[in-house]
Amino acid sequence: MKKRDLGMAVFWVLLGITISIGSSRFPFGGLAHPGPAYFPVGLGLVITIFGVIVFFQARKAREEGGVKPSAPPSPNRAATRRVVFCLAGMTLSAVLFETLGFVLTMFLMILFMMRTIAPQKWKTALFYSVVSALGSLFVFKVLLKTQLPGGLLGF
Repeated sequence: MKKRDLGMAVFWVLLGITISIGSSRFPFGGLAHPGPAYFPVGLGLVITIFGVIVFFQARKAREEGGVKPSAPPSPNRAATRRVVFCLAGMTLSAVLFETLGFVLTMFLMILFMMRTIAPQKWKTALFYSVVSALGSLFVFKVLLKTQLPGGLLGF
């Protein structure tokens, strides 16, 4: 492990402790009716535990084989392009969600992702976009009975 892993481990431990202490001020409730502190305190403890594990792994690696100098981070252009496209697609989906509605927005976002980020054939991308959009509609509208914007399609 690299030298910066020790620093990151300390960061995660401190973050986990801060989350746990900060959220412990909320009521815990009981098992039947858990309060708002259950999830954040648990999450803070998990983050702390993983930080401690990474700390000891980094320390052990440092003692055994020394720390190799790390190369400066330089992501390749293809990876950077995929990240930018992914963020742009999600942002555009959030902006158009109310206007286009749930089904059309999900269909277009998945189609965009399948054609730009992990390029698939049109037939495959269209099939999975339709199945995903309609499957999501079924889960959220029918099973969970949530209100979704109808948009241009009206459903």
